[in-house]
Amino acid sequence: MAGRGQGRYEELLETALRLFREKGYRTTSMQDIADALGLRKASLYHYIRSKEDLLVPAYQYTIDAHVRRLEEIAQGSGSARERLRQAIASHLAAIIQHADLFALYLREVESLPEHLRQAVRAANRAYRVRLTDLIRQGVEAGEFKAVDPAVAALLILGACNWLSQWYAATGRMSPQEITELFLEVLLNGLSK
Repeated sequence: MAGRGQGRYEELLETALRLFREKGYRTTSMQDIADALGLRKASLYHYIRSKEDLLVPAYQYTIDAHVRRLEEIAQGSGSARERLRQAIASHLAAIIQHADLFALYLREVESLPEHLRQAVRAANRAYRVRLTDLIRQGVEAGEFKAVDPAVAALLILGACNWLSQWYAATGRMSPQEITELFLEVLLNGLSK
């Protein structure tokens, strides 16, 4: 779809993602989405065949963009600490910018068909392995404590990913303040 139709599809996707986060994927109906857009339910079928047609693009977008960003950072220059700092900041920025999408991504993976769940798990694993490698490089270079890189990567991902559950643009801390606090706590925990 191009032009005006593409804009309407994006509005449909954004609205659906917001509702999925607020009500949950399973309990959000096509009628709920139509009502939120001011459309008749039948009009939605001009853009999609089913609710799954909204969930799958959300997952694909999240996975692809996230993995590409981490890959660029990991292959970049600088110390392992600086690259890990960039990776964490990038991860947090993506979550802050797309909190609805990440909350959905983390909470509704089981709603996907099996072949897509396997693809999501494989992409998550690849992302985690790349982050683990970054931490391992820091340990081997003497920049980080002698920690288990795989466990440290899981800890970082768990802390960062949970942000999507509590972040609010109207909260008392700005995105920059939140990011700086995460970086201070996570990086200082690894530092020698």
